[in-house]
Amino acid sequence: MAAPFARFLLPMMGDLAARLAAPGARMLDVGTGVGALAMGFARAFPQLQVLGIDVLDRVLDLARHAIAASDAAARVSVRNQDVAGFADDTGFDLAWFPAPFIPPESVRSGLPRVAAALRPGGWLMIGHGKFGGTPAEDAITRLKTLAYGGTPVDETAAGQLLRQAGLTSIRSVPTPAGAPAITLGCKPA
Repeated sequence: MAAPFARFLLPMMGDLAARLAAPGARMLDVGTGVGALAMGFARAFPQLQVLGIDVLDRVLDLARHAIAASDAAARVSVRNQDVAGFADDTGFDLAWFPAPFIPPESVRSGLPRVAAALRPGGWLMIGHGKFGGTPAEDAITRLKTLAYGGTPVDETAAGQLLRQAGLTSIRSVPTPAGAPAITLGCKPA
């Protein structure tokens, strides 16, 4: 995801490119799983420090092994942490929040916590389902999300969540077929 992010999303995100290229840049990867996204972003942005959080010990063990073997090992860390109780006072320039894999209560309580942990001018990307297709397509998207234990969120709901968390410059961006929908929001400076 890091290469398409750099090519298509980053140009529409204010000064984020400069921020991610500067020493001390930080990213939060909520629901990091095996750490693939975290390592991809660390490789794409050589100054970026990435923290991945997840609640599943087994995937975090796999992530730690993959990170240790990675050329980005010094800049990627993971920890067992539910986003619902997340707190970090060092700040992030970018955060990824995949709603289809986060339970509803953790979305409601965790997304505002992630927004609060952004540095002024930092961006939060919420990944969510693509709705608005045929009734069958929407039902399948909703069913998959529920099977993953996540929260069915559409473009309108994603924008509302970001606004309620105090973010601005909210916009949904086009994504290719098979990729999640993405809505962006920025913490005011």
